Amino acid sequence: MTDDKKQRFGAQENRWKNVEVVRPGEEFLLFDTRRNSTQVRYSDDRSFAGIRSSIRLDTGFLGKLNISIATVPYIKERYAVLTPFDPKQGYLIDKDDLSLQSRLIKISRMRREHAGTIEGLYLFVYVAYEDILSNGLAQALLQEDAQEQESEKVLLLRHLFLTLQFPDTFTARAQFNTPRGFLLFRTFFPADTGPLPRVGSGQQTTPGRSANQSSQEELAGDRTEGFDLLLPFDLEKVKTIQARFLFLPMD
Repeated sequence: MTDDKKQRFGAQENRWKNVEVVRPGEEFLLFDTRRNSTQVRYSDDRSFAGIRSSIRLDTGFLGKLNISIATVPYIKERYAVLTPFDPKQGYLIDKDDLSLQSRLIKISRMRREHAGTIEGLYLFVYVAYEDILSNGLAQALLQEDAQEQESEKVLLLRHLFLTLQFPDTFTARAQFNTPRGFLLFRTFFPADTGPLPRVGSGQQTTPGRSANQSSQEELAGDRTEGFDLLLPFDLEKVKTIQARFLFLPMD
């Protein structure tokens, strides 16, 4: 290991060593302002402008994953986001979203009837590539994935879900080895229904690629099984979000 790599490794270790550790199934506050890793941002007029935090997930089989939790001010189309603290401002999920045909009809209608934009805090939760420097197993999994040899541990990561309680409960499944991170949670669906029927164009199996690999690429590229989450510029509300990581079966 070069001196530069050793220095980066040490800096990453120091950054994460005092971060709170949780285990699968354990409930925690997504943005706990008492947590030393939580940072609140304010605008020039001292109004709430965003929040970020971090947590360490002790997976057991893969050691501890260093997970960043971020919000970014964003303007989104109203029909394309969930606004859990004020549901009527965004897309309202109902029984029409549970079958592909009715969902296609509803989405077309919502684009017309729910036009316009809304501003809020776009939520995404991720494991950055630089934050797995100290996790040899995670780096090995990246190599396995690149070689199209998905081990049991890689498959388990694809069963990792993040569930958030607002009062309604929404869940996102981990996207593995994405351009934006080692793991990424950003597409949420109701916890009681599971992923919604995907309405994207999808992909055909590419020559030279296995059906399983093409399926995983399609899943990563087609995020229509759920929605982005947009949070309000209200620190007191954002501080109440309860979260859990779970390993769940997938269809």
